[in-house]
Amino acid sequence: MNKPIYLSAKEAAAELGVQPATLYAYVSRGMISSVAGAGKQRRYDAADVRRLKGRRALEEPAGTRPLTGDPVLETELTMISQDGAIYRGRPAVDLAENATLESVATLLWGCAHDPFADPAPLAPPELPNGLGPLDRVMMALAAWPLQDKAAHTQSPKLLQTKGAALLRYGVAALLKTDPKTIPVHTQIAQAFGVSSKAKHLIRAALVLSADHELNTSTFAARCAASTRAPLHAALLSGLGAFSGPRHGAASGRADAWMAEITPETDVESLIADRLARGETLPGFGHKIYTEKDPRSHWLLTTLIASEPDHPFVRQLPVILKAGRDLFGLFPNIDFALAAMQKTYELPKDSGKIIFCAGRMAGWIAHALEQYGAQEQIRPRATYIGISAS
Repeated sequence: MNKPIYLSAKEAAAELGVQPATLYAYVSRGMISSVAGAGKQRRYDAADVRRLKGRRALEEPAGTRPLTGDPVLETELTMISQDGAIYRGRPAVDLAENATLESVATLLWGCAHDPFADPAPLAPPELPNGLGPLDRVMMALAAWPLQDKAAHTQSPKLLQTKGAALLRYGVAALLKTDPKTIPVHTQIAQAFGVSSKAKHLIRAALVLSADHELNTSTFAARCAASTRAPLHAALLSGLGAFSGPRHGAASGRADAWMAEITPETDVESLIADRLARGETLPGFGHKIYTEKDPRSHWLLTTLIASEPDHPFVRQLPVILKAGRDLFGLFPNIDFALAAMQKTYELPKDSGKIIFCAGRMAGWIAHALEQYGAQEQIRPRATYIGISAS
């Protein structure tokens, strides 16, 4: 067996072209393994370093600077490792067993008192017909000041309670219902008309979707909060980024190709045909997790255990194996949400609805944390255009 090669922190950082702090962040996420070295120094697995360097090279076209991977701010909310997200010291996969979105929200928001104890807010104003769920929420949030005279407050005493009201208000807009005080997973289960097994998975999916550190939509929400935009406007910023097909709407892309699967489908051939045509496999692969996405793994494992006789669920192991064998990829949370939708015959866009409802709790948490920071987020760009004559 080949003996592993280890590098010093200086050598590993130099190979990656990053600062030591970024190297340590990769280690904390489980992307690079390390072992104890001489004295207090640690040594870093050269194979992991070079594998990560190769991934970065593939993801960064020539002439560009990386916009993913390197830490740009500090947070006390969520840490990501290869074992999944950790919410203020609590692994999300552990919380998925029994926690509600509301209890996770109070954890992320650092609440000393229950912000969900107040009555539900008023319903959003009547919205135009034909809007999708994300468009409904955006329009409803823009109208929030109509019922909240303190919508622009920056008072820490009011913001947590306002966050709870906005979460209930946003969920109501997603579902086209009135805001309620019952748990969010119960509201969604009632709106979808599903079984207790599906309700359990919806609850867990909300918890696992609540936060994922500095993803694109969360960064957008934090940028807005750093300008001291009001909380509903910070949520609007997050929603705008979330609505793209490379983020919150990605489960719809997984839905589309999975709709071709019937009990008679040769799924391995179906996936092989996508590969032969040069098509991607939506719902597989993740920028952070080098192997399994722990959120997807938890949901799919639970789904397979809960519905072992369902025709589609019986095909899941074959689908997952084909994704690994043919594309070298593992399923992400978008695939898990699409699999839940297909198994339980949930309404169209249910994956987006569940993901968005959960992630709103995280956007609120990040906005609240950003309100407590003095600095306004203002990155710089490297100009590569024509020089002044």
